[in-house]
Amino acid sequence: MTNRLQLAILIGLALLLNLNTLFNDYSLDDIVVLVEHKYVQKGIAGIPEILTTDLMQGYSSVENLLEQKRYRPFSLVVNAVEYQFFGANPFVSHLVNLILFAILIFLLFKLLREDLFKSGHPLLAFLACLFFVVHPIHTEVIASVKSRDELITFLFLILTLINLLYWDEYGRSKNLILGCVAFFLSLLTRESAVTFVAALPAVLIYFRGQKTGTALKKSIPLLIVFVLYMVVRYSVIGLSKPVVTDVLNAPYLLASAEQAFATKVFVLLKYIWLLVFPYPLSSDYSYNQIPYIGIASFKFVLASVVLIALAIIGVRGYQKKSVLSFSILYFFVTISLIANFIVDIGTPLSERLLFQASLAYCIILAHLFLQLSESARKWMIYPLLVVIVLYSTQTILRNADWKNNETLFFADVKSAPNSARTTLYALELYRAKAQAEQDPTLRKKYFSQAIEYGKHSLEIYPDFSITMLNLGFAYFYQGELDSTAYYWKRGYELNKSDTEAVKCIQVVSDIYYKKGNGASDHGDIRSAIDLYKKSVDVFPEAVEAWYNLGGCYYNIGDTLAGNAAWSRVKALDPSHEFSKKDFFLQ
Repeated sequence: MTNRLQLAILIGLALLLNLNTLFNDYSLDDIVVLVEHKYVQKGIAGIPEILTTDLMQGYSSVENLLEQKRYRPFSLVVNAVEYQFFGANPFVSHLVNLILFAILIFLLFKLLREDLFKSGHPLLAFLACLFFVVHPIHTEVIASVKSRDELITFLFLILTLINLLYWDEYGRSKNLILGCVAFFLSLLTRESAVTFVAALPAVLIYFRGQKTGTALKKSIPLLIVFVLYMVVRYSVIGLSKPVVTDVLNAPYLLASAEQAFATKVFVLLKYIWLLVFPYPLSSDYSYNQIPYIGIASFKFVLASVVLIALAIIGVRGYQKKSVLSFSILYFFVTISLIANFIVDIGTPLSERLLFQASLAYCIILAHLFLQLSESARKWMIYPLLVVIVLYSTQTILRNADWKNNETLFFADVKSAPNSARTTLYALELYRAKAQAEQDPTLRKKYFSQAIEYGKHSLEIYPDFSITMLNLGFAYFYQGELDSTAYYWKRGYELNKSDTEAVKCIQVVSDIYYKKGNGASDHGDIRSAIDLYKKSVDVFPEAVEAWYNLGGCYYNIGDTLAGNAAWSRVKALDPSHEFSKKDFFLQ
């Protein structure tokens, strides 16, 4: 099979397996980086602001400090150029991702076939790329516009390595410059590209037989580029990192040091497991989908044994410069920044972050198939076809899950049922479906499902203020005012700076206040008191409710309680007309 035919098969499969993404809508965080990003919406005119601000600065709805201090302008620049000519067009956005993926496969095959494995088995590069093309773990990167940054980063990193290998072989300064520019652009897309500094010396050592010292010296230009990037980054957003007090964005916040360490080790095994068995998949693994474990846990022991075994295989293969050893080294290096050991990335596990590291697994799998085929060439075609068919099928099906938020969230709440975030998303979707439904029976059913998911979300994470508010809305639209008040009040108490929570407690307080007025007008003073008390309980600054409550108490002869209520009026609003009167009875 010629190189051209191999490449045609790879590009054809890359396009075919992901063709259904072209008909997907925007989903999840796509609005953050394109649909509602005010600088991106300016098109080319917004590029200067994109280059001089934090990633999330242009997203008007941003409230989470964790989302700040991320300088990743290049993918936003690409989005801005796209928006300039096509606007918010999901078909075009997904087409761009598909084209980027096809280009990446072309460059990856070129790198592996012409550089890394040119003296190895003639099918090694092809099989490695084939597994990379069909692997379902990549669906999030290809189907999500937000994850386009992973595509761009890896594409530039491959260009970096290709050019620097040309520079090493032919000494052309042009290739050195192009390689450094590509590396700088990869850093401007995602900071995690820095781990690729180790790729050049590793390739030179393993595949070109160079001594360690010589190979390391040739990575100095990349280190210089990284320093330059850090200077630019610091000048734009600084280096300080906000303190995060939300376990959904600081996954080990509630864990002890022992639990955090043991769980992070297990997550590494979970990453490997997803590479081998990519099912089921989820866009979210936040608290508490992966529960904390201790060092006495079987999961930790198993993970430690597997990781240590891989490390031993990698070290032992170093002298022989084996493909297996190189792949293990590559995996550990590229996954190092997403494992939460060095920096807290805000999530315990994310499938899209495996995009670069997954190449190691694809190379190992290809290498093992070729090794086994030497002794059983006739039979190895069958397991090879099984893996390709299973991975391809899962890729197509998972791409369909990304069609829109509804399909994605309903799929993920099944695959990650213990995530507070996926259950929140299910609550929001069922609530929206209920509000739009005209059939009373279905409307009631959807509200019940929304409430069920909301309560489960709070079982997972009791201090989830957003779930509190959404659960309150589900009860509100069913007319269950007391339950509404309970959840809105709790949501406000958990996050008093949330403007929506403030509005919610004011709304429900006002409803109680008006109901109290109605009861009072009909002479039902006892009911009026209960309603006014509920009004001020939800929103203690409800001046008029306090005032009317005091009047009701006086009407039933409880002057002590009446004085206490009217005292609150005077304390809350000294300018209130009533506050100027000497209302206290002797």
